[in-house]
Amino acid sequence: MTNTPRAQPRISRRRNLTVIILALVLTGAIAGALWLTRDPEPRMLRRRSGLAGVIEGPVVHEGKHELRDVKLRAASGLEVELTIKRPRADSSLQKRRPLAVVLGGHRRGRAAVQFIPDAGDIIVAALSYPYAGEPRPDALEFVRDIPSIRQAFLDTPPAIMLALDYLLTQPDVDPTWVELVGVSLGGPFVTIAAALDERVSRVWVVHGSAGSYGPLEVSMRREIPVPGLRHAAAALSALIINGPSMAPERWASRVAPRPFMMVNARDDERMPRELVERLFEEAGEPKRLVWLPGGHVRSNAAILKPLVDTVVAMIANEPPRTDPGAP
Repeated sequence: MTNTPRAQPRISRRRNLTVIILALVLTGAIAGALWLTRDPEPRMLRRRSGLAGVIEGPVVHEGKHELRDVKLRAASGLEVELTIKRPRADSSLQKRRPLAVVLGGHRRGRAAVQFIPDAGDIIVAALSYPYAGEPRPDALEFVRDIPSIRQAFLDTPPAIMLALDYLLTQPDVDPTWVELVGVSLGGPFVTIAAALDERVSRVWVVHGSAGSYGPLEVSMRREIPVPGLRHAAAALSALIINGPSMAPERWASRVAPRPFMMVNARDDERMPRELVERLFEEAGEPKRLVWLPGGHVRSNAAILKPLVDTVVAMIANEPPRTDPGAP
């Protein structure tokens, strides 16, 4: 059966309409991807703004240390909670101490200070992520919380800088010795914060790596065993969190000439070795990569102890130097 002359223009119009719709969808998808992956630096600096409010909790004595919870608010409305753990000292002694700001896993947040029983003479400040949603969301919760999750990722580097605004006003903090320690998820954020904030003396990426898609894809293997579906989910998740622009390898070179330190596990099941090495390669000198036995970091005091002891000892015994050839 052949098309009548009247039917042919109708088919042609449908084809044209289909092409137009597909072109609009493709254009919208490209525009959306570009918007989601735009340069985050201007926004992060605006969110950091300036320190507008401080709420200090009571001092709690714990053995040789004292702990205090603090909540900070920026002029932009950004808020960050942290716990400070400092050695108890004779109040008559005016001594400034090194500061280590720690950003660990998203579930522990500022409670990470409990996994650092004794940092010697170092003042430790552990931060919580600026995210109040479900820490382990199911699929529906994840979709619902997409805007909050994206905002939390973009707000974390400025939250670190806001914390430094407060911490460096403390009379017992040495402003020339500021260590920034990111563990696992915290690695990219401390790298970005150090790239933006020259007050940081040295950066530590502990059990971290380059990339955003790669670590996400690996972490999803248990929950999403179908490769194609998992790859798509990891790619979408990386896009949502502005992963391409927040990937630490894009920022690592800006830390130099301050030292860039990496401490990684030889059998890490969550951070592919090639991505670990890629981040190290992108960092400028001076830099150092230390391999330790074992798998990815876990929230277990006994398992964490060797890792914590190693990092604390390196911080305490090797003051940061910006000149790799210094004696």
